[in-house]
Formats: sequence, C-alpha cells, structure tokens
Amino acid sequence: MRFIDMHCHPPVPTYLDGPFAPYLSELEKRFGRAVPRMSADELADYYRSLDGRAVLLGWDATTATGLPPFTSDQIAELVAAAPDVFIGFGAVDPHRPEAVDQVDRAAALGLAGLKFHPSAQVFDPSDPAYRRIFERAADNGLACLFHTGYTALGAGLPGGGGVETRYANPMLLDALAASVPELRIIAAHPSWPWQSEAIAAAQHKPTIWLELSGWSPKYFSRELLDACTGRLAERSLFGSDFPFITPELWLRAWANLEIDESVTQRILHDNAAALLDR
Repeated sequence: MRFIDMHCHPPVPTYLDGPFAPYLSELEKRFGRAVPRMSADELADYYRSLDGRAVLLGWDATTATGLPPFTSDQIAELVAAAPDVFIGFGAVDPHRPEAVDQVDRAAALGLAGLKFHPSAQVFDPSDPAYRRIFERAADNGLACLFHTGYTALGAGLPGGGGVETRYANPMLLDALAASVPELRIIAAHPSWPWQSEAIAAAQHKPTIWLELSGWSPKYFSRELLDACTGRLAERSLFGSDFPFITPELWLRAWANLEIDESVTQRILHDNAAALLDR
C-alpha cells in the first residue's frame, strides 16, 4: 500500500448536497475545480488505482448550522462497501446532549476515530464543558481529528456563513492534550495563521500529530517542512482534502521537494498505519 490519505470528504451526493450544500459553489471557486459526485464503488476504485487507502470523515455541525449531518452510521456503510480501502472517522455534534452517546456509537460501529471542525461547529475543544466527549473517545480508543487554521468553508459568504476562525487555533488542542493526555489528537491542515503554534503544540505534546491536507506542498512554509521532515517526522501525516484537492496533485508536488524516501514513507503511510493500527 503506497499511502493512507488521512483526509477524505466522501464525495457522495448525500454529503456534498447535504451538509456542504451552502458552501460548495464557493469552495469550487477557491479550489479551482468542479467537485465530482461519486458512488462508494467509484471512490474505492479511484483509491485502488492509486494503491492507496482513504480515511472517510463524518460531519455533524447540526446545532451550529441547522444543516443535516453525515453520520457515523453513514460512514460505516461506506467503509463496509470497501473495507480494504476505507477507514472511517465518525461524527459528533459537541453541543448535543447525546454527544457522548455519539462517541460510543462510532466505537460500536468499528470506526477508527472522530472528525471535528471547531470553526463550523462553533466550539472550543479545550472547554471543560466538552471534556467528557474526549475522555470517552480516549476510553474507546478513538483518535480525534480537528480542523485547524484558516478554512475555505464559508469564505466569501456573508458573515463567513457563521464559521468562526478563532476556534481553529491549535493552541486549543494543546490545552485539550494537557487535560485529556490519553487522547490521540490530529491537527488537520497547515494551520495558517498559527503554524508556529501547531508545531509547538505537537513538539510539546506527544499525543498531537500534524496532518498536511488542504494545501499543495509547494506552498508549505520552510518552518513546516523542517518540522514535518525533521523533529516531527514520526508524527506527521499525509492527507489530501479530497475531493477538493486530489491525492495525485498533492503527491506530485511532494515528489518535487525531493524529500528523503524513508521520511516520505513514514509521512505517506507508516505513521498513519501506526496511529490507526491498520
């Protein structure tokens, strides 16, 4: 297996035309490509053709946005369609009274983790009010992936579509890691404008991983490249942000950087395989 893509939004109609519907047109403009709708079989065949696996991410920002979720059960159905290719991360709305039950449901379905987007969900993951969610995730052995930094989601819409960038500061994950030290935390995307903070948090907290999706590597800062290929090479993870950025685009740009092959192997595959025990 060549790679594990840690960041794939399922491009099925119920996802793109459900919770992402208000944002999709502007996202397509900003990423410069039309987003294709794909069936589970088409998506699996696409990743097989690249000799890769994909972590499929759920979504539940219902309380903050009023939009429908893409649930852990829906993610589990996709994983069941191609378990050789797909790994599932479920969805939790942190504002719901049954949020802890949603964590247990994801674990019962055999998913590997949970996806959070604090800016879209409008919550501070370090707030003690949400700690039980993350304690239960740790109890269940679920990794938690958080969007960090700037987001194209809602960009250009009035009021940013209600998305609040401040909740994506990775220092909130540093505080979460301090309060729930057993929780495996994935800081998704280069974390601009807080890249130094993300590196510092990961360097200080051994349960924080850096995930590199959403940007072509040709735009990575020198600081990020030095960290993810150097002192944090064993806790850095490949992700594409498919279908907005394709694995091929990301991998071609990475190859042009001429990174040592052993480091590339860790970032593209081995670190994720160890983190997820897959």
